[in-house]
Amino acid sequence: MPIVKCYINRSAIEKATKQQRELKQKVILLDPSGLRLAVNSRSSSWNYNYRKRGVDYQGKRHPQRTLRLGDTLNMTPQEARLKVEQIKSEVRNGGDPATDLAKAAVINKHTEFKNRPLLQLLEEYSDYLFQVPSQHKQKEIMHAGSALKELSIETIPASSLTARMFREINTMHADRPSTARHRFGALSRFLDYLVDEGLVERNPSKDVSRRHRPKASNPRETYYSADELIKLWQPKNELRANYLRYLRFMIVCPLRMTEASELTIKNINLESWEIHLSADETKNRVAFTLPLPELAFNILNIQNFTQDERIFQLSSVIGSPMKSWSFFNKEVRKASGITNFNLHNLRRSFSSLISEHSEISESLVDSLLNHKRSSTRAGVMRHYMHAKNLKQRREVMNWWANFLEEEVINFSKEKLVS
Repeated sequence: MPIVKCYINRSAIEKATKQQRELKQKVILLDPSGLRLAVNSRSSSWNYNYRKRGVDYQGKRHPQRTLRLGDTLNMTPQEARLKVEQIKSEVRNGGDPATDLAKAAVINKHTEFKNRPLLQLLEEYSDYLFQVPSQHKQKEIMHAGSALKELSIETIPASSLTARMFREINTMHADRPSTARHRFGALSRFLDYLVDEGLVERNPSKDVSRRHRPKASNPRETYYSADELIKLWQPKNELRANYLRYLRFMIVCPLRMTEASELTIKNINLESWEIHLSADETKNRVAFTLPLPELAFNILNIQNFTQDERIFQLSSVIGSPMKSWSFFNKEVRKASGITNFNLHNLRRSFSSLISEHSEISESLVDSLLNHKRSSTRAGVMRHYMHAKNLKQRREVMNWWANFLEEEVINFSKEKLVS
C-alpha cells in the first residue's frame, strides 16, 4: 500500500487516483498538516489520526484514534485541512473528538428513534399486541389507526401529542359516543405502551378533564321476544346451513360470537356435557364453564370433527376464522325478517326472557354471560366468592332449553306443518 507524502490538492488527488487504478490497491496521501486521504477503487476518504493528551489510569499514553472527516465529493482539501486544525485545537484543550462524536451519534440516533412518526410506532405496537393472546387486538389497532388518521397526526412524533388533540376525538364524534370512546381508549392505551417503552414521558390523555372525555353510550335495550326467536329459529327464507346451525346454537347458548365461532373439540367435555374456555379464549380474561343442555349438544353434532377443527366453520376459507360478521347479520336479517338482528342481542334475550318468565335470580343468569363485573363478583364478594355454581347453572340452562322447546321450536314445527 503506497504512502505518498505531499501537499494534497486537486492535482495530487488525480495523480493518486490514476496510480490506484494501475496498482489496483489503496493509495494513501499524507499532507504536512497530518491530513490523510485514502484513495480506493470506488471512493476517497479524508482521515486524521491523533492521540488524546495525557495518560490513562495505568500511566500509559492514550491509544491513537482515527477520525473519518468525509470524502472528496463533499469536502475539498482546504475544508479538510480546516477541519484538522479544529480537531488539533480541541485536542490541545484536553478534548477527545472521537469520543464526543460517538456520544453525539448516540444522542442523534436516540433522538431519531424517539422522533419516529406515530404511524410507524403503531406498527411496532401492533407487533407487540399480536404477541399477547387477545381476541380484540385487531379492533384495538383499527381504532388507534383511525384516530391518528382522523386527527391527521400519523406523521408527527409521539412527543408532539397534546391533551387538546385527544379532546378533538370527542368533538369529532359527538353524535357517535361509542365510536369516540373506542377511539379515545385505543389511542390512550397506545400512548401507555409508548410511555412503557420510554418514547414519551407522559400520556397526554391523562390530562384530559372528565368533562371532555367521551361519555359512555346509552345501554342497548334490544332483545327478542319468543315470537321473534321463532322467526330466527326457522327463517322464512333460505339461510346457509352452517349459518343456521350456528345461529340456533347462539340462541341456546349465551356465548360471545367469537367464543362460539372458535370452539373446537378441545373445548367440549363429552362426559359432563360442558364447554370449557380458558382465560385466553374469553373477552374478560377469565376462565369460563358453560353447562350444555341436550338441545345445544345435539346442535353441536361433534362426532365427526377432528381435534383442532372448528365446530362452526363460518368462513368460506377453510381453516380461517370468521371475520364477516356484518355479512352474517345481514344474511340473518334477510332470511328471518328481523331487521334489527344483531348477534349480541341474543345474549340480552337470554337474560331478559329468563328473568321475565321465571324466578331464577338475576345474578345466576348474569354469571352465565361471563361478565367480569357481574353482581355476583362485586365488592367483597369478588374476593370471597369463587364457587362456579355449576349445578345451578345447569338447571338454568335446562330451564332455558325447555322454554325454547315449548315456546320457540314447537311453534316453528307447527308453522312448517301448516
